[in-house]
Amino acid sequence: MKVTVLGSGSAYGCPMVFNKWRNANPSNPKNIRSRASVLIETQGKYFLIDAGPEFRQQINDNNIPDINAVFITHGHYDHIAGIPELPRASKNIGHPIEIWASQETMNELKSTFYYLFNGEEPEGVGLQWKILPNDGVFESCGVRFETFQVPHHSLRCSAFRCEDFAYVADWQDLPEQALGHLQDLDVLLIECNNGLYPEVNGHGDLEKIKHFTSIIKPQKTILTHLSARVDFEETKKELSTSFELAFDGMIVNV
Repeated sequence: MKVTVLGSGSAYGCPMVFNKWRNANPSNPKNIRSRASVLIETQGKYFLIDAGPEFRQQINDNNIPDINAVFITHGHYDHIAGIPELPRASKNIGHPIEIWASQETMNELKSTFYYLFNGEEPEGVGLQWKILPNDGVFESCGVRFETFQVPHHSLRCSAFRCEDFAYVADWQDLPEQALGHLQDLDVLLIECNNGLYPEVNGHGDLEKIKHFTSIIKPQKTILTHLSARVDFEETKKELSTSFELAFDGMIVNV
């Protein structure tokens, strides 16, 4: 399995608008982050997790040749803003794209992108909308996945596991049900929006992640969805050898 971190940044990217870097050192290219998105390549298929504002640029910059399915974690704009580009993407690759989301998130999509559901967008026939279970196993394009939900603000955010790899996007806690899905992992890719600076804002931080990984004990933990508060080198110095920081374009073989 090949996993590509298409985007490793938080909702506002890094630098933020008007070239605001906060803690991040602008001289380090690994601090340049587009919005969080992940591509899984396995069994000859391509699975995208989240389609944010830089969807087109991320696909082109990483020379991605195809997408078979898109998994949407939740309805915040930095995870869904690229969805209107999927009808044309489907036309360009010549086949439909499955789009999976929980019922809660699908309701958000129908409200935000109503024209993709009511026939106003003719290319929308290339999209196949599918409901994720809140917790359990599902199959997309012949590949088996597990999904489960974690709390994020007032929302429930869908997380995913494929074989010995798991991805947890925005979260503020990992309940027992989630921990059950995260046992015996080779690689855990998880949001660490706050880095070294814990804050009650619906997101994770390094201290919380160290606590939970001491319970589930993945072979490697990779921190992603990093805000401009997270400087790559400053944070790297605080990590043990079982931790890594993600960066845009990072490739992980699982």
